[in-house]
Amino acid sequence: MENNKENFGHYQSEIQTGVSFTAFMTAVCAFFLGLLLTRLDVINITIKIPILFLILSTFGFLFSTIIYANASGEITRLDKNKAKKYMMVGNVLSEYLGVYLLVLSIPLVVNAVTGDVFLMVSTFMVTIVSLFLYSISPFSIAYRYLKITPKIIFASIVVLFELFIFLAQNNFLPYFTLIATVFLIFIIIITYYFYSLEEH
Repeated sequence: MENNKENFGHYQSEIQTGVSFTAFMTAVCAFFLGLLLTRLDVINITIKIPILFLILSTFGFLFSTIIYANASGEITRLDKNKAKKYMMVGNVLSEYLGVYLLVLSIPLVVNAVTGDVFLMVSTFMVTIVSLFLYSISPFSIAYRYLKITPKIIFASIVVLFELFIFLAQNNFLPYFTLIATVFLIFIIIITYYFYSLEEH
């Protein structure tokens, strides 16, 4: 019985951490959105896509927070299995619809609001290198389910999408919306795929 209480306490702590993180990240996304929308006189397609990424990221974090809160309710009702499932769903949503879209929107926002080449390129390089390394690291959700080669392929696809979107934003504008749309479909498919793996 004591061990069971410890397990429930462990889950409750994990849920509280998840709620704190996703609630904070929801506020961060909302802050960036508010800053962008109030500071920009003209909103054209080059900034609409990054704003869309931020909006989707905000919803990813927001719904993750709600799901974590529901997991807390299941712990209160002593249903560890449901709570664990909810936490897994929250983790997937916050990682792919939350973190990935937030991180990938940053170079696009910088690219749209400044003409400073150094700032644009350095932000882009930091983003793709850090996201690639994170995607193949033991901390990512992909690490739990993919072997090393599929992990590298997945991380490379994300980086290539970001490269194509970044280049199209200023140089190939007719393709910008198309590439961004295909990328969003890819992220949604990946989110669903890892959600289905977490379920089983």
